[in-house]
Amino acid sequence: MSIINVHEAVPVNIGGVVLYCEKFRASGVRNYSEHNTVSGDVTITNSGKKAVRLTFSGRICDENNPINFLVCINNLMKNNDVFSVEYKNVIFGQCRVQSFVTDDNNDDFISATVTIISTEANFKDGE
Repeated sequence: MSIINVHEAVPVNIGGVVLYCEKFRASGVRNYSEHNTVSGDVTITNSGKKAVRLTFSGRICDENNPINFLVCINNLMKNNDVFSVEYKNVIFGQCRVQSFVTDDNNDDFISATVTIISTEANFKDGE
């Protein structure tokens, strides 16, 4: 049996904390305002794009204390700080932490999932 692909975790810096991303998901939504006319037809009166939701899942590896991630990411969420995140040659800007989950199994790392919202997405310069 041959190996088709071998994937390594991608280091992602989220507001100064490095998460070794093993799974990534992005989703985008555009909302439309729909109204019915007197005759019953549907008309769209307005629309607006929502921020892109980026979900990074992986491990936090900190030699001293991996649970420090919880404090750092919680403070980012509390302060509503804006930052950029690079993932596979795409730079997401104007990011904010929307949610996070951590699992500590008493190992040298903790598992974490972080969802951030971003209003900008651009290719890295030179790519």
